[in-house]
Amino acid sequence: MNPYEVLEISPNASAEEIKEAYHRLAKIWHPDRFIGPEHEKAEQRFRELAEAFAMVKNSARPIALAPHPETTATATEDAASAAFHSVPPAARTTDDWYAEAKAAFEAKDPHRALSLIHYALKLDAERVEFHVLHAQILDRPGGDVRKLIQTLETVLRLNAKDVNSAIRLAELYQHVGLSTKATRMWETVRRMAPGHKVFQQEAKSAKAGARDQVQSLGEQFTVLVEQVKAFFRGLTKK
Repeated sequence: MNPYEVLEISPNASAEEIKEAYHRLAKIWHPDRFIGPEHEKAEQRFRELAEAFAMVKNSARPIALAPHPETTATATEDAASAAFHSVPPAARTTDDWYAEAKAAFEAKDPHRALSLIHYALKLDAERVEFHVLHAQILDRPGGDVRKLIQTLETVLRLNAKDVNSAIRLAELYQHVGLSTKATRMWETVRRMAPGHKVFQQEAKSAKAGARDQVQSLGEQFTVLVEQVKAFFRGLTKK
């Protein structure tokens, strides 16, 4: 695979041009934009873009495809990312792709993180930590809520004791109006972790509500007493 052809750029492209080309094409070929047979085609193209980007982004040495100027690693690239880029794509393990996806997510590059974790999941779809990271990447403003719900459901299928994923799933069920599922999930969470802080906060809110209700009743009673007193004062004056 020629990564420059995949990214539709010149071998002389700058690091910024490479990044811009990747993000532009990743948006065009994002699998969530396609349905039916086109979805599979988009997934393949999306993975190719991720692999091509990984091959050329900040690589310390040029890829031996055609003569072109050498590029150097940026000062901000950490050791883990540099090690990843030094390994040929064919030799990278699923853990390598996962580690790079996690690094991209932590660097606040969700588009790249998403493409990398998709590739890792394609290689091994039964690793719960891959799905957890996938959910974290999806869980952002404007993200695909339907896909996030499906991913969290997969996390719990693989690890039924993941309390944080269960809580987030219950919240999402509530958000989209699946009240029955939300109630069942909250019951599951309470069984798993009855002392979780989410329930402590719930108890505090309930106590505060009860306190406010008592205070309101007290205020109503005081007003009623004053009204009765005023009534009898009126009778006495007559």
